[in-house]
Amino acid sequence: MKKITSIAILLMLVMTRMPAQDVIVIEYNGSTATVTVPDNIPDVIPVVNGTNVTIISNTTQKEYTYQVKGASTDGSLIINGSYKLTLQLAGVTLTNAHGGAVIDVECGKRIAVELADGTVNTLSDAAMGSQKAAFYIDGHAEFKGGGTLNVYGKLKHAIRAKEYVELKGSTGTINVLGAVSDGIHCGKGKVNNENNYFLMKGGIVNVFNVGGDGIDSDDYGVIRIEGGTLSLNIKDGDGLKADSTVTINGGKINISVKGEDCKGIRANYAVNIAGGKTNIIVEGDGSKGIKAKRYESGSTVLNGGELNISGGEISVQCNGKNLYTESDITKCVAVSVDTDLKQTAGDVYIIVFDEALAYTLGGETYQGSETHTGGTFNIRQVPWQVKTKDCQYDMTAYVVVSNNDERLTNYDAVSIGAFIGDECVGYGIFDEEDYGVIRIKGNDDALAQSVTFKLYSFSDQSEYNLTPNETVTFQENASMGEPSNPIVLNYKMKLNGDANDDGEVNAEDIVAITNYIAGKDGDVTEENADVNGDGVVNIADIIAVTHIILGN
Repeated sequence: MKKITSIAILLMLVMTRMPAQDVIVIEYNGSTATVTVPDNIPDVIPVVNGTNVTIISNTTQKEYTYQVKGASTDGSLIINGSYKLTLQLAGVTLTNAHGGAVIDVECGKRIAVELADGTVNTLSDAAMGSQKAAFYIDGHAEFKGGGTLNVYGKLKHAIRAKEYVELKGSTGTINVLGAVSDGIHCGKGKVNNENNYFLMKGGIVNVFNVGGDGIDSDDYGVIRIEGGTLSLNIKDGDGLKADSTVTINGGKINISVKGEDCKGIRANYAVNIAGGKTNIIVEGDGSKGIKAKRYESGSTVLNGGELNISGGEISVQCNGKNLYTESDITKCVAVSVDTDLKQTAGDVYIIVFDEALAYTLGGETYQGSETHTGGTFNIRQVPWQVKTKDCQYDMTAYVVVSNNDERLTNYDAVSIGAFIGDECVGYGIFDEEDYGVIRIKGNDDALAQSVTFKLYSFSDQSEYNLTPNETVTFQENASMGEPSNPIVLNYKMKLNGDANDDGEVNAEDIVAITNYIAGKDGDVTEENADVNGDGVVNIADIIAVTHIILGN
């Protein structure tokens, strides 16, 4: 004890004994820190060096609460011990500017992290040192409490636990506002270890501006989502990544990944979706919305590779193209399953753009299969590449489409796109017959620019210009039209052989094409007159029109 006391004095120990309770208070105040230990806790020894606090806990039987509050621009907290504890963040703003984790709990047991109700807590490390994360727990991390936690990981991960991370139903908000690597990382490295998982039962989790994955359950780890709201906006990594399974039973999940060859959800064994609402947008070339991977040998988990859907609502939007390298082609796919896709219930909506694929089954050594015994499985192909991933502004247009003054009620065989110049900046979603919604995006150079519209018909593989009944210009956060009074987009369907564009193919069209070839006056719609599609209106098209009239 004398040796500990002498070290404590050398490092400017500040310790106050207070009436009996089980709460140790660590408070930061600018360039100083104070630790208050109750009189009835003899087995906790604090060491304070300016704003760097080290707690040595020798308890083996009683769980203590460590309440952290106050603010410092260069401080840290390390707790060493071998017994479980509660870490209460009660309004702390702490930056470790000299290297190392901001908070490092080295106890190897269950650590309850309580976000005190009504508090905002912010942790940030520095881009130096050897820390694994800004907020590191060597053990099991269980989050609870209705407060808010903001974390920046400027060297590697933002939050990391050596084993599992669990968010209780009472959890408030966790914001990962930046990280060089993963937003939240967990996993220990033991086969079939039940303690390797990320489990979300409630709360709100937002992960932005990370260089790695949004949530990574490493080393045979699993991910389970049962409730709460999870939003991942990932620039160059995967959204949810598990070394074994990803299981979604509830909650709301929004995932956006923007990098090349990235995955919205990646499981190195299987993906199981039984509930909740999952929305995935992938924008990078060669990327996948959902990837269920099968391993043959030399990996964390062998075999697997299934996607099992038994409930919930899943929306996958795939904006990217294939990724071409000198030696290979990585396909852009909304749902990529190395073995089997099985659906017994739930609703699946897939939207793919340009050359992206809706789904692929099987691999080099396994012939995949699909079964749908319940639910819905909807695929919509959009023929344009929509380049909106880096746009900062957006507006909304409520529209309907009219063909020859007759309003469309079925949009299964067509796609509607919005354009600024030659670039597609939005597409239409028509879930109802009464109107559709187009989200139009752009940057500063798009402001006040005219927005045009096109329709692509899959039945005749033709593109048509749409004429709006009012001028549409791009404006930040604007809304044009409304559900009860939408903008009307008009077009005329191509009719092969209808050279004079009167809605019928008859002898008058032969006359019109003949006059056109001879250079005489007369209106001819070249698109309809070029019946054989060779780009030239000539005698061959007159013969083709004759065959159409004769019913050949």
